Amino acid sequence: MIRRVRLYARLREPENRYPRIPIEFDRNGRSLPVKGEVTNYYIRIAGKFIDAGTDLTYAITKMRMEQTRLAEGVRREEVFQAVSRIPTPDAVAGRTRIADAAEEFVAELQTLDRKKYSVAMYKNALRDFQASCRKEFLDQIDRKDILNFVGWMRENMQVRVPGSENRTYKNKLNFLGTFLGRHGIQLRKKGNGQSANDPGLLYRSDIPKVVKKKPKKYDQADIDLLMKNADPDQKDYLLFLLWSGFRDEEVQFLQFSDFNFRNSTVMVQAKPQFGWKPKDYEEREITLPSEVSKRLKQRMDRSQQYRDGFRKPAVGDLVFPNGEGNPDSHLIYRLHAVAKKAGLNLKGKRAGHMFRKTAGSRIAKKLGLPAAMEFLGHSDIETTALYLAADKSDLAKNRKTVDQMFAAGD
Repeated sequence: MIRRVRLYARLREPENRYPRIPIEFDRNGRSLPVKGEVTNYYIRIAGKFIDAGTDLTYAITKMRMEQTRLAEGVRREEVFQAVSRIPTPDAVAGRTRIADAAEEFVAELQTLDRKKYSVAMYKNALRDFQASCRKEFLDQIDRKDILNFVGWMRENMQVRVPGSENRTYKNKLNFLGTFLGRHGIQLRKKGNGQSANDPGLLYRSDIPKVVKKKPKKYDQADIDLLMKNADPDQKDYLLFLLWSGFRDEEVQFLQFSDFNFRNSTVMVQAKPQFGWKPKDYEEREITLPSEVSKRLKQRMDRSQQYRDGFRKPAVGDLVFPNGEGNPDSHLIYRLHAVAKKAGLNLKGKRAGHMFRKTAGSRIAKKLGLPAAMEFLGHSDIETTALYLAADKSDLAKNRKTVDQMFAAGD
């Protein structure tokens, strides 16, 4: 079995020399420029060079197809037979390759200044679809290719939160559907149009069904246990999560300049220096308990690691940086570390998000749903209503009422 495929450029040099040099790619998969006059491209498979033409885009597409094919392992003779069947650029005039369209689509998202997270989600979905699809051109995609993609995801994808697999698959299909829609391909059949002749590749019943889970939050006993086992830095983080309701990304990019310590408030606002914007592009201001605000201000008296060394934070510094002084994309590990000391297993349970639900549920109970909607930064109250979790005290009250009804025979 063979698994290595490389792309080479043949250069024209003085004295009739034509060396082949490998094409290098950056970490985003884009080819790096080659110095010299390129006369042709070649794909090297199992020690043999195969002509890939004079067009770089075509050569890269051809190479990617073989890399995908070889990821599953094929015999050497099958590779050469498959390569010989790939049409040349002259034979595909007027058609759009999937790989080219995907690369252009992602580039457009970046040009339109979409959030890095959103661009990454689209990019990952399109990468996974190409890994599952054996078609080269957009106009070849059919219903079977989409169903194969769902099957590929079930076999190959690792899901972070057990039980949420279908949510992940459905999200990937949504990203793919947006991409295909840009090219006139309708992914889903709409409304009551569910017959074979209606536009769209997927029937309503084809879409992975997502179980609507009951919102969960921390009870006071778990919160007390976590706080008891947290060191001062961890306690700062947990208390801020518990009373701010901030999303994980919002905490990553939180700076001391976002606080108004006199008024005990903190802002969610854009951070152009980090290329980050709030969700839905909406800024908001949260009022914190005075003790929590005071604690975060005192945090500025403790030294932390920043890019320019170990020192006390300045107003413009990050509140919870990583070990290199940059935004920490793994903040959740801090919570996991405390939970481990407390004897709680929170891995795979969206533990950080549960703090947000805990905070939002508290606001809704005390101040009502509209206040909770504003606090959480939701765009509609229905989302907030679905988001909130019941207190254990409410559950106990409901159980007592049901027991009374049972005893009375009602």
